[in-house]
Amino acid sequence: MVAQTLKNYGVEYVAGIPGHGIWTLMDAFMEEESKLKFIQVFHEQSAVHLADGYYRVAGKPMAAVTSIGAGATNTVIGMATAYTDSTSCMLIT
Repeated sequence: MVAQTLKNYGVEYVAGIPGHGIWTLMDAFMEEESKLKFIQVFHEQSAVHLADGYYRVAGKPMAAVTSIGAGATNTVIGMATAYTDSTSCMLIT
């Protein structure tokens, strides 16, 4: 359901780090019919900056996903940047 909703919003790419709390989402993203491409990053902040930068360059939304806990808190600076500059950034935690 989440993967299909992202596709309906025009999302083609999802960036993040697989981890506890989002394994079912990862499974959904990896299903062939979802057609979402997952980009694994080394830090959650990178995922959000990547999604923000992709929107700025391509004009298309991109989603970022994180696990619960510290993974979610690592996204604050990236989300603040997107908010301040009024760009599109989807974050799923």
